[in-house]
Amino acid sequence: MFDKFETYLLSCGYFEILNWDIDSVEVMSVDTRHYWIMKKFDKEGYPGLVLYHSHDGYKYHVHFCYKEKEIAPAVSEIMSHDRYQKKKKRLRDMITKVSNNELLKAL
Repeated sequence: MFDKFETYLLSCGYFEILNWDIDSVEVMSVDTRHYWIMKKFDKEGYPGLVLYHSHDGYKYHVHFCYKEKEIAPAVSEIMSHDRYQKKKKRLRDMITKVSNNELLKAL
């Protein structure tokens, strides 16, 4: 159920593919090490895709639902999520460094 373009998106190096089935794929983002499942479905003639997310690879939650079966929007969402996570980590690191420097000055 994955066409040539979708296969390329999944195997171009951004993801580590963990499990690949006919209508779903489980991947890990190389950047953030977060886990994702993209599951295609067709319920009563209504196609769609559900994007599941996990930090540890065990406890997944629904991250987003799409009205089409294409995975490109889901891949874009994952990349956007990774950018946000990296930005949040940089900010957290910067705040920690400032806090530590202020602490040293106070001593």
